[in-house]
Amino acid sequence: MSIKKFRIIALIIGAILLISSFLKAQDVNYKLHAGLLYHFTKHIEWPSAKRNGDFVIGVLGNATLYAAVEEMAKNRTVGNQKISVVNVKSAEDADKCHIIYVQRFQNGQFNAIYPKAKSAHVLLITEGEEGGKRGAGINFITIEEKLKFELNKAAIEDSGLKVSSELVKLSIPVG
Repeated sequence: MSIKKFRIIALIIGAILLISSFLKAQDVNYKLHAGLLYHFTKHIEWPSAKRNGDFVIGVLGNATLYAAVEEMAKNRTVGNQKISVVNVKSAEDADKCHIIYVQRFQNGQFNAIYPKAKSAHVLLITEGEEGGKRGAGINFITIEEKLKFELNKAAIEDSGLKVSSELVKLSIPVG
């Protein structure tokens, strides 16, 4: 085989590997994220002022994430509160939410939402690197192809929320 053909084949193989690793990184199981999100509601306590009306989960992300959270929320409650799901468009939407999930591709908006969410007793959930260290209460990460979550107990408590010791034990502590 000539050197030129070898280089072309190597280039094609490299491109295929690069594209497949990129697609794998993009292939997030948001149904699993949504299920865990519901599980978290059983281990976080909101102030009494947030225990009336619907339990609102805000989503700052794409349609796939929103659909997964909406599907999870069907016919479910948190305590006696019916779960409703809303698209978060700006920091002003934080007041009406109990949880805001900031998708990885929207992390640039985290800094705008964070102070408003903190004062409104909102649990911020992010995904990817550094979310927990930046102040999110919970941050999804993938380690060795397994979904894990970081928990920033100080950030949760600074938002006026209480977290169960069971959830802390299951998490990777950060903060």
